[in-house]
Amino acid sequence: MKEAGSLLVELLENQKVDRVFCVPGESYLSVMNGLQETSIETILCKHEGAASIMAEADGKLTGRPGIAFVTRGPGATNAAAGIHIAQQDSTPMILFVGQIGKEMYGRDAFQEVDYQQFFGGMAKLVVEVQQAERLPEIVSRAYHTAMSGRPGPVIIALPENMLTEKTDEKATSFIDQVSSAPSTKDLAQFIEEIKAAENPVLVLGGSIWSEEAEKDLASISEMLGLSILTSHRRQSLFNNLHKNYGGDLGLGVNPKLINRINESDYIVLLGARLSENPSQGFSLFGIPEHDKKIVHIHPGPEEIGRIYNPHLGIVSNPIDFVSALNNALKGLNTKPSPIKEEKANQAHEDYIDWGDMPLEAPNSGVDLTSAFRTLRKDIEPNTIITNGAGNYAVWGHRLFRFTKLRTQLAPISGSMGYGLPAAIAAKLRFPDQMVIALAGDGCFQMTENEFATAVQYNAAVIVLVIDNEMYGTIRMHQHKNYKGKYKHTGLVNPNFADLAKSMGGQGYSVDNTEDFYDIFVEATKWAKKNNLPALLHIKTGSEMVLPGKRFSAL
Repeated sequence: MKEAGSLLVELLENQKVDRVFCVPGESYLSVMNGLQETSIETILCKHEGAASIMAEADGKLTGRPGIAFVTRGPGATNAAAGIHIAQQDSTPMILFVGQIGKEMYGRDAFQEVDYQQFFGGMAKLVVEVQQAERLPEIVSRAYHTAMSGRPGPVIIALPENMLTEKTDEKATSFIDQVSSAPSTKDLAQFIEEIKAAENPVLVLGGSIWSEEAEKDLASISEMLGLSILTSHRRQSLFNNLHKNYGGDLGLGVNPKLINRINESDYIVLLGARLSENPSQGFSLFGIPEHDKKIVHIHPGPEEIGRIYNPHLGIVSNPIDFVSALNNALKGLNTKPSPIKEEKANQAHEDYIDWGDMPLEAPNSGVDLTSAFRTLRKDIEPNTIITNGAGNYAVWGHRLFRFTKLRTQLAPISGSMGYGLPAAIAAKLRFPDQMVIALAGDGCFQMTENEFATAVQYNAAVIVLVIDNEMYGTIRMHQHKNYKGKYKHTGLVNPNFADLAKSMGGQGYSVDNTEDFYDIFVEATKWAKKNNLPALLHIKTGSEMVLPGKRFSAL
Protein backbone atom coordinates (compact mmCIF):
# COMPACT_ATOMS: atom_id res chain seq x y z
CA MET A 1 0.00 0.00 0.00
CA LYS A 2 1.19 3.51 -0.79
CA GLU A 3 -0.11 7.05 -0.50
CA ALA A 4 -2.09 8.32 -3.48
CA GLY A 5 0.48 11.06 -3.94
CA SER A 6 3.19 8.46 -4.56
CA LEU A 7 0.91 6.55 -6.93
CA LEU A 8 0.40 9.73 -8.96
CA VAL A 9 4.16 10.11 -9.33
CA GLU A 10 4.38 6.51 -10.56
CA LEU A 11 1.61 7.18 -13.05
CA LEU A 12 3.59 10.10 -14.47
CA GLU A 13 6.78 8.03 -14.62
CA ASN A 14 4.91 5.44 -16.70
CA GLN A 15 4.00 8.24 -19.13
CA LYS A 16 7.75 8.93 -19.47
CA VAL A 17 7.45 12.30 -17.73
CA ASP A 18 10.98 13.43 -16.91
CA ARG A 19 10.29 16.96 -15.67
CA VAL A 20 7.52 18.83 -13.85
CA PHE A 21 7.22 22.52 -13.03
CA CYS A 22 5.71 23.76 -9.80
CA VAL A 23 5.43 26.18 -6.93
CA PRO A 24 5.24 24.05 -3.76
CA GLY A 25 2.13 24.07 -1.60
CA GLU A 26 0.81 22.31 1.47
CA SER A 27 -2.23 21.05 -0.41
CA TYR A 28 -0.18 18.49 -2.35
CA LEU A 29 2.56 17.59 0.14
CA SER A 30 2.00 13.90 -0.54
CA VAL A 31 2.95 14.39 -4.21
CA MET A 32 5.98 16.47 -3.24
CA ASN A 33 7.06 13.63 -0.97
CA GLY A 34 6.66 11.15 -3.81
CA LEU A 35 8.72 13.33 -6.15
CA GLN A 36 11.71 13.17 -3.82
CA GLU A 37 12.38 9.50 -4.64
CA THR A 38 11.86 9.50 -8.39
CA SER A 39 13.56 9.94 -11.74
CA ILE A 40 11.38 13.01 -12.43
CA GLU A 41 13.15 16.36 -12.17
CA THR A 42 11.17 18.97 -10.27
CA ILE A 43 11.66 22.63 -11.28
CA LEU A 44 10.66 25.05 -8.52
CA CYS A 45 9.40 28.31 -10.01
CA LYS A 46 8.88 31.70 -8.42
CA HIS A 47 5.29 32.15 -9.59
CA GLU A 48 2.56 29.74 -10.64
CA GLY A 49 1.90 31.66 -13.85
CA ALA A 50 5.47 31.01 -14.96
CA ALA A 51 5.29 27.36 -13.88
CA SER A 52 2.24 26.81 -16.07
CA ILE A 53 3.90 28.67 -18.97
CA MET A 54 6.97 26.44 -18.68
CA ALA A 55 4.75 23.36 -18.76
CA GLU A 56 2.92 24.72 -21.80
CA ALA A 57 6.21 25.41 -23.60
CA ASP A 58 7.42 21.91 -22.76
CA GLY A 59 4.21 20.53 -24.28
CA LYS A 60 4.89 22.51 -27.46
CA LEU A 61 8.41 21.08 -27.68
CA THR A 62 7.56 17.44 -27.03
CA GLY A 63 4.03 17.01 -28.40
CA ARG A 64 3.06 15.38 -25.10
CA PRO A 65 1.38 17.07 -22.13
CA GLY A 66 3.63 19.41 -20.19
CA ILE A 67 3.09 18.91 -16.45
CA ALA A 68 2.68 21.55 -13.74
CA PHE A 69 1.69 21.34 -10.07
CA VAL A 70 0.26 24.28 -8.14
CA THR A 71 -1.47 24.66 -4.83
CA ARG A 72 -5.12 25.48 -4.24
CA GLY A 73 -6.85 28.85 -4.52
CA PRO A 74 -4.33 31.60 -5.32
CA GLY A 75 -1.92 29.06 -6.77
CA ALA A 76 -4.55 27.87 -9.21
CA THR A 77 -5.72 31.34 -10.19
CA ASN A 78 -2.12 32.45 -10.76
CA ALA A 79 -1.61 29.45 -13.05
CA ALA A 80 -4.51 30.45 -15.31
CA ALA A 81 -2.13 32.38 -17.60
CA GLY A 82 -0.51 29.18 -18.86
CA ILE A 83 -3.86 27.43 -19.20
CA HIS A 84 -5.22 30.17 -21.45
CA ILE A 85 -2.08 29.97 -23.61
CA ALA A 86 -2.41 26.18 -23.90
CA GLN A 87 -6.06 26.52 -24.92
CA GLN A 88 -5.48 29.18 -27.58
CA ASP A 89 -2.27 27.58 -28.84
CA SER A 90 -3.68 24.02 -28.90
CA THR A 91 -0.94 22.69 -26.63
CA PRO A 92 -1.27 19.43 -24.68
CA MET A 93 -0.84 20.14 -20.98
CA ILE A 94 -1.97 18.82 -17.60
CA LEU A 95 -2.20 21.08 -14.56
CA PHE A 96 -2.50 19.31 -11.20
CA VAL A 97 -4.07 21.58 -8.60
CA GLY A 98 -4.19 21.03 -4.86
CA GLN A 99 -7.66 21.22 -3.35
CA ILE A 100 -9.18 21.61 0.11
CA GLY A 101 -10.19 18.52 2.07
CA LYS A 102 -13.28 16.76 0.70
CA GLU A 103 -15.30 17.28 3.88
CA MET A 104 -14.98 21.09 3.60
CA TYR A 105 -16.56 21.56 0.15
CA GLY A 106 -19.10 24.33 -0.25
CA ARG A 107 -18.23 26.22 2.94
CA ASP A 108 -15.99 28.82 1.28
CA ALA A 109 -13.12 27.21 3.13
CA PHE A 110 -9.61 28.65 3.17
CA GLN A 111 -8.48 29.06 -0.47
CA GLU A 112 -11.49 27.15 -1.82
CA VAL A 113 -12.17 27.54 -5.55
CA ASP A 114 -14.67 25.77 -7.77
CA TYR A 115 -12.24 24.69 -10.47
CA GLN A 116 -14.96 23.55 -12.85
CA GLN A 117 -16.40 27.06 -12.93
CA PHE A 118 -13.04 28.80 -12.95
CA PHE A 119 -11.28 26.75 -15.63
CA GLY A 120 -14.33 25.40 -17.45
CA GLY A 121 -14.13 27.83 -20.36
CA MET A 122 -10.39 27.37 -20.85
CA ALA A 123 -9.71 23.65 -20.36
CA LYS A 124 -10.78 20.60 -22.38
CA LEU A 125 -11.47 18.76 -19.13
CA VAL A 126 -11.71 19.76 -15.46
CA VAL A 127 -12.04 16.88 -13.01
CA GLU A 128 -11.55 16.24 -9.29
CA VAL A 129 -10.23 12.92 -8.01
CA GLN A 130 -12.54 11.89 -5.17
CA GLN A 131 -11.10 8.41 -4.50
CA ALA A 132 -7.46 7.38 -4.63
CA GLU A 133 -8.27 4.20 -6.57
CA ARG A 134 -9.58 6.32 -9.47
CA LEU A 135 -6.26 8.10 -10.05
CA PRO A 136 -5.10 5.68 -12.81
CA GLU A 137 -8.42 6.05 -14.63
CA ILE A 138 -8.45 9.84 -14.46
CA VAL A 139 -4.79 10.30 -15.41
CA SER A 140 -5.37 8.01 -18.40
CA ARG A 141 -8.41 10.05 -19.40
CA ALA A 142 -6.43 13.27 -18.99
CA TYR A 143 -3.68 12.12 -21.35
CA HIS A 144 -6.14 10.94 -23.99
CA THR A 145 -8.10 14.20 -23.73
CA ALA A 146 -5.07 16.51 -23.81
CA MET A 147 -3.66 14.85 -26.96
CA SER A 148 -6.80 13.94 -28.91
CA GLY A 149 -8.51 16.06 -31.59
CA ARG A 150 -7.44 19.64 -31.07
CA PRO A 151 -4.88 19.32 -28.23
CA GLY A 152 -5.30 21.44 -25.13
CA PRO A 153 -5.06 21.72 -21.35
CA VAL A 154 -6.60 19.46 -18.71
CA ILE A 155 -7.06 20.35 -15.03
CA ILE A 156 -6.97 17.67 -12.33
CA ALA A 157 -7.90 18.79 -8.83
CA LEU A 158 -6.39 16.78 -5.96
CA PRO A 159 -8.18 17.03 -2.59
CA GLU A 160 -5.54 17.13 0.13
CA ASN A 161 -6.94 14.22 2.15
CA MET A 162 -7.44 12.09 -0.97
CA LEU A 163 -3.72 12.29 -1.64
CA THR A 164 -2.90 10.77 1.76
CA GLU A 165 -5.23 7.80 1.31
CA LYS A 166 -3.49 4.42 1.03
CA THR A 167 -3.99 2.43 -2.15
CA ASP A 168 -2.64 -0.66 -3.90
CA GLU A 169 -3.65 0.50 -7.39
CA LYS A 170 -1.04 0.01 -10.13
CA ALA A 171 0.26 2.51 -12.67
CA THR A 172 -1.27 2.45 -16.17
CA SER A 173 0.62 1.68 -19.38
CA PHE A 174 2.07 4.30 -21.73
CA ILE A 175 -0.55 6.31 -23.66
CA ASP A 176 0.19 7.44 -27.21
CA GLN A 177 -1.59 9.96 -29.39
CA VAL A 178 -4.50 8.57 -31.38
CA SER A 179 -3.97 8.66 -35.16
CA SER A 180 -6.60 9.69 -37.70
CA ALA A 181 -6.09 9.50 -41.46
CA PRO A 182 -8.14 10.86 -44.38
CA SER A 183 -10.61 8.58 -46.12
CA THR A 184 -9.77 7.31 -49.59
CA LYS A 185 -12.71 9.29 -51.01
CA ASP A 186 -11.65 12.58 -49.41
CA LEU A 187 -8.04 12.11 -50.46
CA ALA A 188 -9.02 11.37 -54.06
CA GLN A 189 -11.25 14.46 -54.24
CA PHE A 190 -8.54 16.63 -52.71
CA ILE A 191 -5.88 15.43 -55.17
CA GLU A 192 -8.15 15.96 -58.18
CA GLU A 193 -9.10 19.48 -57.09
CA ILE A 194 -5.68 20.75 -56.03
CA LYS A 195 -4.11 19.53 -59.26
CA ALA A 196 -6.80 21.37 -61.21
CA ALA A 197 -6.43 24.59 -59.20
CA GLU A 198 -4.52 27.39 -60.92
CA ASN A 199 -3.23 29.18 -57.84
CA PRO A 200 -3.41 27.00 -54.71
CA VAL A 201 -1.89 27.92 -51.34
CA LEU A 202 -1.59 25.93 -48.12
CA VAL A 203 -1.64 27.52 -44.66
CA LEU A 204 0.09 25.30 -42.10
CA GLY A 205 -0.73 25.65 -38.42
CA GLY A 206 -1.75 23.83 -35.28
CA SER A 207 0.47 21.94 -32.87
CA ILE A 208 0.54 18.40 -34.27
CA TRP A 209 3.61 18.08 -36.47
CA SER A 210 6.89 16.19 -36.92
CA GLU A 211 10.16 16.33 -38.86
CA GLU A 212 8.94 13.53 -41.11
CA ALA A 213 5.70 15.43 -41.79
CA GLU A 214 7.70 18.52 -42.75
CA LYS A 215 9.68 16.44 -45.25
CA ASP A 216 6.45 15.03 -46.66
CA LEU A 217 4.98 18.51 -47.06
CA ALA A 218 8.13 19.77 -48.78
CA SER A 219 7.86 16.88 -51.24
CA ILE A 220 4.15 17.62 -51.78
CA SER A 221 4.81 21.31 -52.42
CA GLU A 222 7.44 20.43 -55.04
CA MET A 223 5.19 17.92 -56.84
CA LEU A 224 2.23 20.33 -56.91
CA GLY A 225 3.99 23.69 -57.25
CA LEU A 226 2.25 24.61 -54.02
CA SER A 227 3.06 27.73 -52.00
CA ILE A 228 3.34 26.96 -48.26
CA LEU A 229 2.43 29.63 -45.72
CA THR A 230 2.59 29.27 -41.95
CA SER A 231 0.02 30.58 -39.54
CA HIS A 232 0.65 33.16 -36.82
CA ARG A 233 3.72 32.22 -34.75
CA ARG A 234 4.02 28.80 -36.37
CA GLN A 235 6.98 29.73 -38.61
CA SER A 236 9.24 26.87 -37.52
CA LEU A 237 6.77 24.25 -38.79
CA PHE A 238 8.28 24.58 -42.28
CA ASN A 239 11.74 25.46 -43.53
CA ASN A 240 11.60 29.20 -44.23
CA LEU A 241 14.38 28.86 -46.83
CA HIS A 242 12.57 26.22 -48.88
CA LYS A 243 11.91 27.51 -52.39
CA ASN A 244 8.12 27.19 -51.94
CA TYR A 245 7.84 28.90 -48.55
CA GLY A 246 5.85 32.12 -48.91
CA GLY A 247 5.87 33.63 -45.41
CA ASP A 248 3.68 33.76 -42.33
CA LEU A 249 0.18 35.05 -41.77
CA GLY A 250 0.48 37.04 -38.58
CA LEU A 251 1.02 40.56 -37.32
CA GLY A 252 2.74 43.10 -39.59
CA VAL A 253 2.17 40.76 -42.53
CA ASN A 254 3.64 41.26 -46.00
CA PRO A 255 0.94 42.94 -48.17
CA LYS A 256 1.97 40.76 -51.13
CA LEU A 257 1.11 37.69 -49.08
CA ILE A 258 -2.40 39.03 -48.45
CA ASN A 259 -2.76 39.64 -52.19
CA ARG A 260 -1.69 36.06 -52.83
CA ILE A 261 -4.44 34.78 -50.52
CA ASN A 262 -6.98 37.02 -52.21
CA GLU A 263 -5.97 35.78 -55.66
CA SER A 264 -5.88 32.10 -54.74
CA ASP A 265 -8.57 29.80 -56.10
CA TYR A 266 -7.88 26.95 -53.65
CA ILE A 267 -6.92 27.55 -50.02
CA VAL A 268 -5.91 24.64 -47.81
CA LEU A 269 -5.90 25.05 -44.02
CA LEU A 270 -3.75 22.21 -42.68
CA GLY A 271 -4.02 22.03 -38.88
CA ALA A 272 -4.65 25.77 -38.90
CA ARG A 273 -7.83 27.47 -37.68
CA LEU A 274 -7.29 30.89 -39.29
CA SER A 275 -8.51 32.78 -36.23
CA GLU A 276 -8.24 36.52 -35.59
CA ASN A 277 -4.56 37.35 -36.17
CA PRO A 278 -3.81 35.15 -39.22
CA SER A 279 -7.13 36.15 -40.80
CA GLN A 280 -6.22 39.83 -40.28
CA GLY A 281 -9.09 40.47 -37.90
CA PHE A 282 -11.42 37.99 -39.64
CA SER A 283 -11.28 40.20 -42.73
CA LEU A 284 -9.87 37.76 -45.33
CA PHE A 285 -13.07 35.80 -45.88
CA GLY A 286 -16.76 36.15 -45.19
CA ILE A 287 -18.14 34.29 -42.16
CA PRO A 288 -19.48 31.69 -42.57
CA GLU A 289 -20.14 32.06 -46.32
CA HIS A 290 -17.47 33.33 -48.73
CA ASP A 291 -16.45 33.08 -52.36
CA LYS A 292 -13.37 30.89 -51.84
CA LYS A 293 -12.74 27.18 -52.07
CA ILE A 294 -11.45 26.46 -48.59
CA VAL A 295 -10.33 22.97 -47.61
CA HIS A 296 -10.04 22.53 -43.87
CA ILE A 297 -7.98 19.58 -42.60
CA HIS A 298 -7.99 19.34 -38.81
CA PRO A 299 -7.81 16.57 -36.19
CA GLY A 300 -10.73 18.07 -34.27
CA PRO A 301 -14.06 17.67 -36.11
CA GLU A 302 -15.57 20.44 -33.96
CA GLU A 303 -13.16 22.95 -35.54
CA ILE A 304 -14.21 22.27 -39.14
CA GLY A 305 -16.91 24.76 -40.06
CA ARG A 306 -16.65 26.52 -36.71
CA ILE A 307 -15.85 29.82 -38.44
CA TYR A 308 -15.72 29.29 -42.20
CA ASN A 309 -17.99 27.02 -44.19
CA PRO A 310 -15.48 24.74 -45.98
CA HIS A 311 -15.72 23.49 -49.51
CA LEU A 312 -14.19 20.27 -48.21
CA GLY A 313 -13.69 19.29 -44.57
CA ILE A 314 -11.35 16.43 -43.69
CA VAL A 315 -10.97 15.13 -40.14
CA SER A 316 -7.36 13.97 -39.97
CA ASN A 317 -4.19 14.25 -37.99
CA PRO A 318 -2.00 16.55 -40.15
CA ILE A 319 0.94 14.14 -39.91
CA ASP A 320 -1.14 11.23 -41.23
CA PHE A 321 -2.68 13.43 -43.93
CA VAL A 322 0.60 14.57 -45.49
CA SER A 323 1.98 11.03 -45.29
CA ALA A 324 -0.99 9.63 -47.21
CA LEU A 325 -0.98 12.53 -49.69
CA ASN A 326 2.75 12.30 -50.35
CA ASN A 327 2.54 8.58 -51.06
CA ALA A 328 -0.46 9.02 -53.33
CA LEU A 329 1.14 11.81 -55.37
CA LYS A 330 4.35 9.83 -55.78
CA GLY A 331 2.30 6.87 -56.99
CA LEU A 332 0.71 9.13 -59.61
CA ASN A 333 4.14 10.47 -60.65
CA THR A 334 2.84 14.00 -60.09
CA LYS A 335 4.77 16.95 -61.51
CA PRO A 336 3.94 20.67 -61.25
CA SER A 337 3.03 22.88 -64.16
CA PRO A 338 5.72 25.50 -64.92
CA ILE A 339 3.21 28.27 -64.13
CA LYS A 340 2.42 26.91 -60.66
CA GLU A 341 6.10 26.34 -59.93
CA GLU A 342 6.91 29.89 -60.97
CA LYS A 343 4.16 31.33 -58.75
CA ALA A 344 5.36 29.37 -55.73
CA ASN A 345 8.96 30.43 -56.33
CA GLN A 346 7.84 34.05 -56.69
CA ALA A 347 6.06 33.84 -53.35
CA HIS A 348 9.34 32.76 -51.77
CA GLU A 349 11.24 35.60 -53.42
CA ASP A 350 8.66 38.04 -52.08
CA TYR A 351 9.16 36.57 -48.59
CA ILE A 352 12.95 36.99 -48.80
CA ASP A 353 12.60 40.55 -50.10
CA TRP A 354 10.20 41.39 -47.24
CA GLY A 355 12.83 40.37 -44.71
CA ASP A 356 15.73 42.06 -46.52
CA MET A 357 14.23 45.30 -47.80
CA PRO A 358 15.83 48.56 -46.56
CA LEU A 359 14.06 49.90 -43.47
CA GLU A 360 14.30 53.25 -41.74
CA ALA A 361 16.48 53.30 -38.63
CA PRO A 362 15.94 55.35 -35.46
CA ASN A 363 17.95 58.52 -34.96
CA SER A 364 19.27 57.23 -31.64
CA GLY A 365 19.38 54.02 -29.64
CA VAL A 366 19.77 50.49 -30.97
CA ASP A 367 18.34 49.78 -34.43
CA LEU A 368 16.62 46.42 -33.93
CA THR A 369 16.44 45.80 -37.68
CA SER A 370 20.19 46.00 -38.11
CA ALA A 371 20.87 44.12 -34.86
CA PHE A 372 18.59 41.21 -35.67
CA ARG A 373 19.82 40.93 -39.25
CA THR A 374 23.39 40.72 -37.97
CA LEU A 375 22.37 38.10 -35.42
CA ARG A 376 20.45 36.11 -38.03
CA LYS A 377 23.62 35.52 -40.06
CA ASP A 378 25.52 33.95 -37.18
CA ILE A 379 23.20 31.87 -34.99
CA GLU A 380 22.96 28.12 -35.54
CA PRO A 381 19.86 26.79 -37.36
CA ASN A 382 18.76 24.87 -34.23
CA THR A 383 18.73 28.02 -32.08
CA ILE A 384 15.39 28.27 -30.26
CA ILE A 385 13.88 31.74 -30.18
CA THR A 386 11.10 32.61 -27.76
CA ASN A 387 9.07 35.74 -27.26
CA GLY A 388 6.08 37.07 -25.40
CA ALA A 389 3.73 39.76 -26.67
CA GLY A 390 4.43 43.29 -27.86
CA ASN A 391 5.40 45.20 -30.99
CA TYR A 392 9.04 44.20 -30.48
CA ALA A 393 8.06 40.64 -31.50
CA VAL A 394 7.21 41.81 -35.03
CA TRP A 395 10.93 42.46 -35.63
CA GLY A 396 11.67 38.88 -34.64
CA HIS A 397 8.93 37.33 -36.75
CA ARG A 398 9.85 39.36 -39.81
CA LEU A 399 13.64 39.16 -39.62
CA PHE A 400 14.50 35.74 -38.22
CA ARG A 401 14.26 32.74 -40.53
CA PHE A 402 13.39 29.39 -39.01
CA THR A 403 14.70 26.30 -40.75
CA LYS A 404 14.33 23.67 -38.02
CA LEU A 405 11.18 22.34 -36.39
CA ARG A 406 10.28 23.60 -32.90
CA THR A 407 12.77 26.44 -32.86
CA GLN A 408 10.08 29.10 -32.33
CA LEU A 409 8.15 29.35 -29.08
CA ALA A 410 5.65 32.19 -29.04
CA PRO A 411 2.12 32.53 -27.66
CA ILE A 412 -0.63 32.74 -30.26
CA SER A 413 -2.74 33.94 -27.35
CA GLY A 414 -0.66 37.14 -27.15
CA SER A 415 0.32 36.57 -23.53
CA MET A 416 2.95 38.93 -22.14
CA GLY A 417 5.68 37.47 -19.97
CA TYR A 418 5.95 34.26 -22.02
CA GLY A 419 9.46 34.60 -23.44
CA LEU A 420 11.63 33.98 -20.37
CA PRO A 421 9.72 31.03 -18.82
CA ALA A 422 9.40 29.40 -22.24
CA ALA A 423 13.13 29.85 -22.83
CA ILE A 424 13.93 28.17 -19.51
CA ALA A 425 11.74 25.18 -20.40
CA ALA A 426 13.41 24.98 -23.83
CA LYS A 427 16.94 25.12 -22.44
CA LEU A 428 16.17 22.41 -19.89
CA ARG A 429 14.67 20.26 -22.67
CA PHE A 430 17.52 20.91 -25.14
CA PRO A 431 20.58 21.95 -23.10
CA ASP A 432 22.97 21.73 -26.06
CA GLN A 433 21.01 24.21 -28.19
CA MET A 434 21.24 27.96 -27.89
CA VAL A 435 18.02 29.51 -26.56
CA ILE A 436 17.32 33.22 -27.02
CA ALA A 437 14.41 34.91 -25.24
CA LEU A 438 13.08 38.13 -26.75
CA ALA A 439 11.19 40.34 -24.32
CA GLY A 440 9.99 43.91 -24.26
CA ASP A 441 10.60 45.93 -21.12
CA GLY A 442 6.94 45.61 -20.09
CA CYS A 443 6.78 41.98 -21.16
CA PHE A 444 9.94 41.00 -19.27
CA GLN A 445 8.81 42.55 -15.99
CA MET A 446 5.80 40.24 -15.83
CA THR A 447 8.02 37.19 -15.25
CA GLU A 448 11.48 38.64 -14.61
CA ASN A 449 11.71 36.83 -11.25
CA GLU A 450 12.13 33.57 -13.18
CA PHE A 451 15.62 34.72 -14.19
CA ALA A 452 16.55 33.46 -10.73
CA THR A 453 14.97 30.11 -11.64
CA ALA A 454 17.24 29.96 -14.69
CA VAL A 455 20.21 30.57 -12.37
CA GLN A 456 19.07 27.89 -9.91
CA TYR A 457 18.76 25.21 -12.59
CA ASN A 458 21.69 26.31 -14.77
CA ALA A 459 19.49 27.17 -17.72
CA ALA A 460 21.98 29.23 -19.72
CA VAL A 461 19.48 31.20 -21.77
CA ILE A 462 20.30 34.50 -23.46
CA VAL A 463 17.66 37.14 -22.73
CA LEU A 464 17.33 40.20 -24.96
CA VAL A 465 15.30 42.85 -23.12
CA ILE A 466 14.18 45.45 -25.65
CA ASP A 467 13.62 48.67 -23.73
CA ASN A 468 11.57 51.45 -25.33
CA GLU A 469 10.31 52.73 -21.95
CA MET A 470 6.67 52.04 -22.67
CA TYR A 471 3.96 49.52 -23.30
CA GLY A 472 4.56 50.05 -27.01
CA THR A 473 1.62 48.18 -28.50
CA ILE A 474 -0.88 50.02 -26.32
CA ARG A 475 0.86 53.33 -27.07
CA MET A 476 0.46 52.53 -30.78
CA HIS A 477 -3.27 52.01 -30.35
CA GLN A 478 -3.51 55.19 -28.25
CA HIS A 479 -1.84 57.04 -31.11
CA LYS A 480 -4.22 55.60 -33.69
CA ASN A 481 -7.38 56.22 -31.70
CA TYR A 482 -6.62 59.15 -29.37
CA LYS A 483 -3.67 60.94 -30.98
CA GLY A 484 -1.67 63.02 -28.53
CA LYS A 485 -3.04 61.35 -25.39
CA TYR A 486 -0.38 58.97 -24.12
CA LYS A 487 -0.97 58.70 -20.39
CA HIS A 488 -0.70 55.37 -18.59
CA THR A 489 1.66 53.63 -21.03
CA GLY A 490 5.07 55.06 -20.07
CA LEU A 491 7.45 52.94 -17.98
CA VAL A 492 10.21 53.85 -15.53
CA ASN A 493 12.44 50.80 -15.74
CA PRO A 494 15.19 49.36 -13.58
CA ASN A 495 18.69 48.70 -14.87
CA PHE A 496 17.96 45.23 -16.21
CA ALA A 497 21.67 44.37 -16.52
CA ASP A 498 22.19 45.04 -12.81
CA LEU A 499 19.03 43.07 -12.03
CA ALA A 500 20.42 40.04 -13.86
CA LYS A 501 23.67 40.28 -11.94
CA SER A 502 21.87 40.58 -8.62
CA MET A 503 20.13 37.24 -9.34
CA GLY A 504 23.39 35.43 -10.02
CA GLY A 505 23.57 35.72 -13.81
CA GLN A 506 25.31 38.22 -16.03
CA GLY A 507 23.99 41.46 -17.47
CA TYR A 508 25.11 43.83 -20.23
CA SER A 509 23.88 47.23 -21.36
CA VAL A 510 23.61 47.88 -25.09
CA ASP A 511 23.22 51.55 -25.97
CA ASN A 512 24.05 51.61 -29.69
CA THR A 513 23.75 49.33 -32.69
CA GLU A 514 27.48 49.04 -33.36
CA ASP A 515 28.10 47.37 -29.98
CA PHE A 516 25.22 44.90 -30.10
CA TYR A 517 26.85 41.97 -31.84
CA ASP A 518 30.13 42.04 -29.94
CA ILE A 519 28.24 42.18 -26.64
CA PHE A 520 25.97 39.34 -27.73
CA VAL A 521 29.00 37.16 -28.53
CA GLU A 522 30.56 38.03 -25.17
CA ALA A 523 27.31 37.17 -23.38
CA THR A 524 26.97 33.80 -25.11
CA LYS A 525 30.57 32.88 -24.27
CA TRP A 526 30.03 33.83 -20.62
CA ALA A 527 26.77 31.89 -20.41
CA LYS A 528 28.33 28.77 -21.94
CA LYS A 529 31.43 28.91 -19.73
CA ASN A 530 29.48 29.44 -16.50
CA ASN A 531 26.36 27.47 -17.44
CA LEU A 532 24.25 30.41 -16.31
CA PRO A 533 21.85 32.87 -17.99
CA ALA A 534 22.94 36.20 -19.42
CA LEU A 535 20.86 39.27 -20.25
CA LEU A 536 21.31 42.11 -22.72
CA HIS A 537 19.51 45.34 -21.80
CA ILE A 538 18.93 46.83 -25.26
CA LYS A 539 17.94 50.50 -25.23
CA THR A 540 16.09 51.31 -28.43
CA GLY A 541 14.50 54.62 -27.54
CA SER A 542 10.84 55.31 -28.20
CA GLU A 543 11.03 56.43 -31.82
CA MET A 544 10.13 53.24 -33.75
CA VAL A 545 6.79 51.49 -33.42
CA LEU A 546 7.30 48.71 -36.02
CA PRO A 547 10.12 47.72 -38.39
CA GLY A 548 10.87 50.77 -40.51
CA LYS A 549 7.94 52.74 -39.11
CA ARG A 550 8.03 55.67 -36.69
CA PHE A 551 5.27 56.54 -34.27
CA SER A 552 5.04 59.87 -36.01
CA ALA A 553 4.16 58.10 -39.29
CA LEU A 554 1.13 56.26 -37.91
